[in-house]
Amino acid sequence: MIQSAKDFYKKHERWAPIAFFVAGFIFDAIMLQRIDELMTILQQALYLLIIGILLSVELIEGTREVAAPRILSKIWRYREPFLHFLMGTLLNAYTIFYFKSASALTSFIFIILLVGLLIINEFKRFGKDQTKVHMAFFSLCLISYLVALAPIILGFIGMIPFLIANVAASMVMGIYVKLVKPKLALTPGLLKTHVIQPFLAIQIVFAGLYFAHAIPPVPLSVIYMGVFHDVKHEAGGEYELGYTRSKLKFWQHGDQSFSARPGDVIYCFARIFSPARFKDQIQVRWLYYDERLGWKPSDAIPLTISGGREEGFRGVTKKGNYSPGEWRVQIETKDGREIGRIGFTVEMDDSTEPRDLKVRVD
Repeated sequence: MIQSAKDFYKKHERWAPIAFFVAGFIFDAIMLQRIDELMTILQQALYLLIIGILLSVELIEGTREVAAPRILSKIWRYREPFLHFLMGTLLNAYTIFYFKSASALTSFIFIILLVGLLIINEFKRFGKDQTKVHMAFFSLCLISYLVALAPIILGFIGMIPFLIANVAASMVMGIYVKLVKPKLALTPGLLKTHVIQPFLAIQIVFAGLYFAHAIPPVPLSVIYMGVFHDVKHEAGGEYELGYTRSKLKFWQHGDQSFSARPGDVIYCFARIFSPARFKDQIQVRWLYYDERLGWKPSDAIPLTISGGREEGFRGVTKKGNYSPGEWRVQIETKDGREIGRIGFTVEMDDSTEPRDLKVRVD
């Protein structure tokens, strides 16, 4: 049985890194929990540590032969597939977190580019530059980890947590260089070309995308958004959301085809995930589509959110002054990074028949 497995691996060895990479994605998609769970944070830190050790071995192997530790002698040849597994697990986690927080088109473009780079890296070998590529992805994992971790620890999102995360990433990489440097005494230029330059390149690109508002605002994410005719906050803490939508429009959230009668108020209800002990201010922006000028901002309503609730923080905003046409509600961070959005159409309704108001409890 064991020999058959070894023969199978040898026959398909060139596909092993890809298989391990995909396995990492599947494994993490099943096991991944909340971004602020202690076990999730510690697991990712452990993976980063192991990846760093494996990459240091890869660096040293570029200068001389490395003898396997006795305890690892039987599995030493599988270290590269294992490296791909760990990176796949981490990058899958960050792709999922970014996807949950993404709403604007620029955010989805970033995620598509990220996935594209992963696929290219798996299907194309880079020869002598392979270590540089591995180090670049390690740098991406390290920065993504700290960019997500800083707001969780500090309890708010924005420029300060982002800068702290980048400074922390630079410090970690500085310690890594200091530890590896004695092992590469005969080839000091290797650290510059294979460690420092890939890290700086990723850091600069990541910072540029952040200031271009292309990086999704992790760890925040919109779990649910809907448009309703009525919202009542009950004494028990539940919300009663009233809507008139037909069952045939099952894909809509509430009344996205909003039939407006005189005196009607449009309510937007949202559930927003934020980590435990998190407290920050966001804004809910209402926009109206003008055929000549495009999307025009109408109101930007501040909303203070607090974290910890498994189903997400619940918030309601409303609008009583509106016109027929296309509308959109966007939930944004204080600096304008979009967390979620919902579009709807307002149509005037002149009928006076009693409404069949359905109720959703949230």
